[in-house]
Amino acid sequence: MISPVDVLGAIADDKSLLLFRAIASSDSEVSSDTLITRLHITKKQYYSRIGKLTRNKLVYRTSGRYFPTSLGKIVYETQTIIGKAVADYWKLKAVDGLENSHSDQMPKEEYDKVVDALIDNEGFKEQIIIEKHPITNKVFPDRSFQETSLISKIDM
Repeated sequence: MISPVDVLGAIADDKSLLLFRAIASSDSEVSSDTLITRLHITKKQYYSRIGKLTRNKLVYRTSGRYFPTSLGKIVYETQTIIGKAVADYWKLKAVDGLENSHSDQMPKEEYDKVVDALIDNEGFKEQIIIEKHPITNKVFPDRSFQETSLISKIDM
């Protein structure tokens, strides 16, 4: 059985993440030689990393080509979201500063306007606003806020 630590460990270094992205984002079959050349890695680096990705069920091999598994597709989308959040780091830091300095004094509507002006990604806006002004768990009182938030997004 694989764990989240195993999955994250498989893509933890830059070259592994690049290899995983190249496989997961490709619309066509990608050969080993193409990946080695495109990513500027040695064969040893390639086989070591592809072995980790395969053992942790992020990719599978068919006819000498690698493809993302269903888990791999989800991990790919998740790491893409993380990449977008990192790209917006300074905007998110500004929101954190706003929360830390004026959190009790600012009306919800004003806070929401500032977040709307700073953050372009709708998913991030929603997460920040919900986190700042959480909805009580009336629908699922026995579940945590994170589970309720995830369930509501899945139901959409």
